[in-house]
Amino acid sequence: MTSSPTDPVSSALLHLADGLRQAADQLGLPRLGAQVLEETTRRLTESRLRVLVLGEIKQGKSTLINAILGEALLPTGVTPTTGAVVQLVRGDTTERRLHGAAGSEVLAPERFAELARGKSPIEGSLVVTTTSEQLPPELELIDTPGINDILRLRTLISRGELPRGDALLLVLDATQVLKRTELAFLRDALIAVGGLGDSGATLLLALNRVDLIPEAERPAVLSHIEAQLASMIPGPLEIFQTDARTAAKDPAKDTLGVREVLRLRERLKQLAGRTRDLSPPRARTYLLRNADLLAHHAATLARALRLEHAAVRDELEAVRKAFIEQQLDVEQQRATIATRRTEIVARTREHLANFRGELEEAIFKQLERADLRITAELLPSASQDALMHFVYSEAERLRLALEGLTREVMQTCGEQAQRRLATAMLSLGLRGPVIHIRPPSVFVEAGTLAVGIAGTAVMYFGNIVTGLVMTVAAPLATMVLRERSVREVRTAARESVPSALATAFGELESALVRAVDDHVATLEEILVLAHGQLGDQLQSLLQRVIDLDEHAALPPADSPPTPPPAGEPAPQPVSSASEARKTAAAELRALEPRLADLRAQIAAVPIAPEQAR
Repeated sequence: MTSSPTDPVSSALLHLADGLRQAADQLGLPRLGAQVLEETTRRLTESRLRVLVLGEIKQGKSTLINAILGEALLPTGVTPTTGAVVQLVRGDTTERRLHGAAGSEVLAPERFAELARGKSPIEGSLVVTTTSEQLPPELELIDTPGINDILRLRTLISRGELPRGDALLLVLDATQVLKRTELAFLRDALIAVGGLGDSGATLLLALNRVDLIPEAERPAVLSHIEAQLASMIPGPLEIFQTDARTAAKDPAKDTLGVREVLRLRERLKQLAGRTRDLSPPRARTYLLRNADLLAHHAATLARALRLEHAAVRDELEAVRKAFIEQQLDVEQQRATIATRRTEIVARTREHLANFRGELEEAIFKQLERADLRITAELLPSASQDALMHFVYSEAERLRLALEGLTREVMQTCGEQAQRRLATAMLSLGLRGPVIHIRPPSVFVEAGTLAVGIAGTAVMYFGNIVTGLVMTVAAPLATMVLRERSVREVRTAARESVPSALATAFGELESALVRAVDDHVATLEEILVLAHGQLGDQLQSLLQRVIDLDEHAALPPADSPPTPPPAGEPAPQPVSSASEARKTAAAELRALEPRLADLRAQIAAVPIAPEQAR
C-alpha cells in the first residue's frame, strides 16, 4: 500500500527525514542518515507495519510464528533455532531468500535453516515470503535471536532491530515469567520505540506454554505479570495465553492455548487494518529518536575537536578494542551504570550533608559574637560566598564523575555531562523559607540577615566552564532583627536556621541527583538507539578528527563533496590542522541549533489522537 503523495503529514515527515539525513552526512555518518530516510520512506510509502517477535532463547518464538501463519516456515527444535534476524512478508509464492549486495538468492530449506540458526555468517538479510492469508500484506513479522543468547553478536542484532519496530510481541515462558533479563530488555524495547503513549507503538505479550501451568495457578501468573509491569507500562496489558506447539501441530484442538493463538492472529490482523493510521506517528517517533541520537553524536564530535591529537587516537583505539572485539556487553554496561550512579549520588549526598553541617556551625558561631549589628551586615555575604564556592566545586566534581562514567561505558565521551547538568539546573529555583524573628521591641533599627545564594550563572566550556546554571530566587533564610533581647534573637535563630538549611539543601540535593539521573538516562538511551552500530558511529566521529589533523581538511565520509549553493562563494582551503579544526567546530556550532530546530519541527507535526492509539 502507498500513502498519497499529497498527504501533508507524510510529505512533512519525509522532508524532515531528509533534513536529518543531511545533518548525519555533515557529521560524517552517511549510513545512519541513509537508514533514517529509508526507514521513514518505508513506513510512509509502503504503509507496512513491522512486528518484532522478541524473547529469550527457547521460548517458542519461531514455533509461535509458524502457528500464527498456519505453516512451518521457520526451523524449530529443542535447541536454539534462531541465530539471525528473519523477515516474513506476504508474497505471490512461498520461498526463502538471502538478500545481499550482489542481489537476491533463493535458498533451499536446508541452507535457509543453516543460516537462520546462525551456523554460517550472513552477508545480507534473510527474507521469507508466504502466500498464507494469515499474514496480511500490510504486516511483516520479524523473528529475532534470543535476547540472552550466549553469542553477544546475536543479541546486538536483535537489539539493533528495536528502533525499526512498530509493534512488539514479547514471548514469555509461562513456567518462569519475567526474569531480570526480560524486564531489562523490555525497558530497552520501550525506549527504542518511543514508549506506548502517542508513539503509535503496540506491545503484545504472549504467555507461551500455558498448557504447562495448572489452570488454578494461571490467574496468579497473570497477576504477577501485571504487578511487575505496572510501573513500566501505562494502561492495561494485552496478554495472550498461548500454546504454540499444540497450535502448530493441531490447530483445530479446542484448548485455551490454541484459542489464544487464534486470538493473537486476529489481533495482528486488526493492527494491519490500522496501518495507514499508525504509520505517521511511528515515523514521527522514529525521527525524534534519531534526532536525539544525532544530537548525542554532535556533542561527542564537539568534544573530540578540543582534544589533543594523541588523546583522540587513544580514544579511537579504545573504541575499536571495545566494539570490534565485541568486548562491550550491554547488560554488563547497565550494571556498571547502575553501580556508578549509586556511588556518585552517595558521594554527592555525603558532601552536601558535611557542608550543611559546617555552614550551620559557622552561622551559629557568628551569632554568638557580641555585636549582632555587624554580624547582620557581614554574615550574608560571607555565607553566600561559602555556599557558591561549594556549588562550583561540587558541580565540577559531578561533571568529572559523569564524564568518567561515560568514558567507562562507551570508551569515549561527549559533552553530555556538562550539557545534562546545564539542562537540569537551568530551570532550578531554590526557594528556601523566609524566617522572620520579630521580638516586640523596636529600640534597635531593623537589620537583615540573609543566608542564601544570589542569582548567578556558572558556565562551563571544556575544562574551563559550560554546564551549570543555578538560580535561587529567594534567600535561604532572612531574619528581620528588631532587637529587644539578643538572647531571644539567638534562640529564635537556632530554631529557624536548621529547618531553613534543611529545606534549601534538600532542594539542592534533588537538583543534583536529577542531573545525575538525566545523564544516566542519556547513556542508556544512546546504547539502545545506536546499539549495533554504536561502535562504527563513534569510530567515524573520532576518525573524522584524525583526518582533520592529518589532511588539514574535512573530507566528507565516503561521499563526494557537496557544491555550495548558487551565489555563495566556495569554501576556502584551510592551511593547517588547527585551522581545519576551527572550521569544523564552526560548522558544528551551526549544525547543532539546526538539529534542535529539526527536532522541534518533527515534534510539531500534527498527529490525530486516533492515529496514535
